[in-house]
Amino acid sequence: MKRFSATVLSSMLVLGGAAHADSPNNYPSQPIKLVVPWPAGGGTDAVSRHVAAAMGLQLKGQIVVDNRPGANGMLGTEVVSRAQPNGYTLGVASVETHAINPHVYKRVNYNVQKDFTPIAWVGQFPYAMAVRPGLEVKDVAGLVALAKKEPGKLTYASWGVGSSSQIAFELFRQGAKIDVLHVPFQGAAPAITALASNQVDVLMVPLSVAMPQQQGGRLKLIGLASAKRLAVAPNLPTLTEQGFSVEGGTWLAIMGPAGVSPVVVDKVNHAVSAALQTPELNAALVSLGVEPMTATPAGVQSRIESENKRWSGVIKSADIRLE
Repeated sequence: MKRFSATVLSSMLVLGGAAHADSPNNYPSQPIKLVVPWPAGGGTDAVSRHVAAAMGLQLKGQIVVDNRPGANGMLGTEVVSRAQPNGYTLGVASVETHAINPHVYKRVNYNVQKDFTPIAWVGQFPYAMAVRPGLEVKDVAGLVALAKKEPGKLTYASWGVGSSSQIAFELFRQGAKIDVLHVPFQGAAPAITALASNQVDVLMVPLSVAMPQQQGGRLKLIGLASAKRLAVAPNLPTLTEQGFSVEGGTWLAIMGPAGVSPVVVDKVNHAVSAALQTPELNAALVSLGVEPMTATPAGVQSRIESENKRWSGVIKSADIRLE
C-alpha cells in the first residue's frame, strides 16, 4: 500500500511539474513552430525567418519555421487554425490568407473572424508598378494615357487569378478607369520573365523583387503603391504623388489558433514589437522592401477587418471568383 501511494504521489508530482512547465506563465518551455504558408526561398519566407530568429532571442526560446505552401496560402493557414491553442503553433498571416482568399475562393476551410487569435503585426510589402523595358512610358500618367489611347491592347501580368498582384493592379485599374487585359501566370518568376521579355506590359510586384531586375535592365519601375517613398528607393515616386491614390501590396502578421491564452499573446506581441525595434531586424526587413510596423493584438484584428472591407469591394467589382 505504501509502495502504491508512493508511486501515485510520484506520478502526481511528475504530472504537476509538466503542467507547471507548460503553463502560460512559463511560456515558452518548448520549441515554437511558426507556419509559413508560402514556399521556402521566397520573400515572405525570408522575412519570416528573420522575424523568427529575432523573436526567439526575445523569448529566449527556439522558433522553428515550417513551410506549408499551397492554394494561395490556404493550406498552411488551415494548419494553424486547427492547431492546439497552446501557443506552440503560430502562423504568418498575409493579405492573401486573411483578406483576399475569403472573397475569391468559393470554399475556404477556415473562418478569418472565428478561427484565429490575432497576436502581432510585422509590416507591409508595398508593391511597385513595373513595365516592360520596351514600353515607351516614363511614368504612371504615360501608362494611363497609352491605355486610354488603345483600350484593351495593353496587358498586365500577375502570379495567378486572385493573387495580391492582380488585386493590387485591379485597384489601380478601377481608379484610373482604363481597359487592360489580365494575363495570369503560375508564380511571380514566370510573370517577371514575361515582363522582361516584352511579352506583357505591366506588373505589380514587391519592390524588393523588382529592384534587382531594374538594375539589370530587365524592367522599368514607374511608381510605388505606398503612402510614402521608401528609403531603399528614394527616387521612386509613389502612385499618390503621380495623381493616383493607390496603396497596394501585402502585409504580414503573427496569428495563433483561436483560444490562445492572453498571457501567451502578450508575451509574443511584446517579443515581436521589441524585435522590430532592434537595428538588426529593422535593417534586414527594410533591405527586403518591408516597412516594419507594430500593433497591439486588438490593432491587428482591426487592421485585418479593415483590409477585408477594402479588398472585398475591389474583388467584387472585378468579378474575381475561383472554385
